[in-house]
Amino acid sequence: MLFLSYAEEDQATAREIVTWLSAHNHEYYDWQERRGGRFIEDIENAINEATAFVTLMSPHFLASPWCRMEREFAIQRELDLRADHPGYKFIYVLKISDTPYARSGFLRSYDWFDLTGQESTVRTLEALVGTLSEGMAAGSGGSGQAHRAASPRRSGAALFQNRREELDRVVHGLTNTSGPHFWLVVAPPQLGKTWLLDRLSAEMGAANRGSAEWATRLVDLHDQPSELRGNADGLLSLLFGSLIRSEQATPRAVARGISRSQRPYLCLLDGAELLAEETAVALRERLGDIYRYVRSAGNADVRLAVVVASRRAKEWRGVAPEPRLTILTLSEFTSETVVQALRDLAAEMDRRDFSSGDFERTGRLIHRLCEGLPALLVPCLRWVREQEWIELEPLESVELFIRIAEPYIQDRLLSHDSLFPQTSEPPRPRWRGDPGRLLDALAEAFRLLVPYRLFTQSHLRHRALSDRGFAEALAGLGWSVEDMWDAISRAALLKRPLDEPWQEIHPAIRRLLYRYFYQSAESRIQAHDEARKFVEVWATQQAGKEQVIGVVESLWHEAVELRLSRPDGMAERLLASARNLALDLTPSEAYTVSELREFAVSQLLSDEEFRQAVDNVPRLFDRIVAIYRESRLGQ
Repeated sequence: MLFLSYAEEDQATAREIVTWLSAHNHEYYDWQERRGGRFIEDIENAINEATAFVTLMSPHFLASPWCRMEREFAIQRELDLRADHPGYKFIYVLKISDTPYARSGFLRSYDWFDLTGQESTVRTLEALVGTLSEGMAAGSGGSGQAHRAASPRRSGAALFQNRREELDRVVHGLTNTSGPHFWLVVAPPQLGKTWLLDRLSAEMGAANRGSAEWATRLVDLHDQPSELRGNADGLLSLLFGSLIRSEQATPRAVARGISRSQRPYLCLLDGAELLAEETAVALRERLGDIYRYVRSAGNADVRLAVVVASRRAKEWRGVAPEPRLTILTLSEFTSETVVQALRDLAAEMDRRDFSSGDFERTGRLIHRLCEGLPALLVPCLRWVREQEWIELEPLESVELFIRIAEPYIQDRLLSHDSLFPQTSEPPRPRWRGDPGRLLDALAEAFRLLVPYRLFTQSHLRHRALSDRGFAEALAGLGWSVEDMWDAISRAALLKRPLDEPWQEIHPAIRRLLYRYFYQSAESRIQAHDEARKFVEVWATQQAGKEQVIGVVESLWHEAVELRLSRPDGMAERLLASARNLALDLTPSEAYTVSELREFAVSQLLSDEEFRQAVDNVPRLFDRIVAIYRESRLGQ
């Protein structure tokens, strides 16, 4: 059976193709014939049962969230098939209208059959079916049994536990009469923003939610021309053009269109970090106006809901009309999520003899390797599948970590797109030399900053003074420390939102980069020793709560350093440092020393990384916390 994936706008062409397939005794799955019921689950099951997945490529296909989700299922299904049958070809592309090749993503690497050329439709379809048979036979060693052998597996796109919970939270808010109806989804690159919006669009549009069927519109700014990213009115037309008759796309006109439709409208905007700040503010104001106009129409079943996905929060959090945006910061995957994913993988592969302890041990190794990042968890699980669960010790090796993590770090995290998401042009001021030199200098800056959990411009200035290579990189660009600080502050790798006077790299990304840049124990000891010495001085220059933050950071650096260098004497040294730093706390106009100690206790108790850094010594964490709980130090 062939699975046909196509956009609703291409239905006429799809009808012609399925008519030919039927006439030539080829079975196919057509989603248009299977509407209703548990639609998403039916599609996933059909892809898992199909012998081939055929996309009808067009601009409509690339813009469709449903097609994106089907493509996601298909890619994972092909990986499953190839695990048992190397060479198996599952995905094929049938181009039915002119489509920018560069925008087709992963599908660029598959066989394309062109229905837009001079050759007849019949000849092209015959060539497609012939190639389908060859691809399946090649993967199954000529037996044609590849699909049947692998069919018990059920994979599809992994729906990890915490993503399901986050998705349900948004759906509940959108469908609840009292809201929240405006959401801002924030996360660094490849943490799941696009996936969540695609899934949200599919699920909200698949069935009635409440008393009316939802209309959805998803726009990915990565697919739009750059001039549109600075035009709020143009974006409004793109988001709501189907609702407007001959009127200009004004908030009132859009509101009238939503009211006339008698349906709630879900507006989804992906890649919002690409918008200029003034454009984001203007669009936010217009969306708020539409929301209020629709509510004033008096129909409780009709409303506007908005979900924006961005790597930054600043442009969307300023003073703006109601409703306020509810911020959802996508979480990194926990160890429990990884263990559940392993259990799911074992069930797919029909492995029933693993104990809970087996899953826990392997789960800890994988969580450590991928640092809870979805983009790395998937290849980790794929590696386990390829190994057939045999000899998983390499999960602890530096070699496997580099093999899995390096493409993500170099191609994603340290790429131009991550470091300068808002524009295709590098930041000002201009630099000397080629663009590669600029990216190398920024990578060097992040290398020096990832040992710190938080950093200020003074941290960066200290590294510029103490690291000759970094100082030379700045000089080579013709940049000052302030210039580099400005570029780093706008990078997509930082934690958002952060309502503090300092900056933080997203924790999972920081840990990943730290392990990548500092691969030996010796280099890590040196990095934390240098960081601790600076932070101790930095903390003495702070007042109020900030000095407590410095104390905790200093203790954390020392804990990591001692665990690597002198674990036997770790408890004695760290307890002594904790007492000395506690004695150094000074009152301010706002806080007494007692209040600062209480704040230190709360900071320590909520610091999971600190707890993990000292968990090799029983009760050491509790003893450190007790120092700051004592009413009189030294007892």
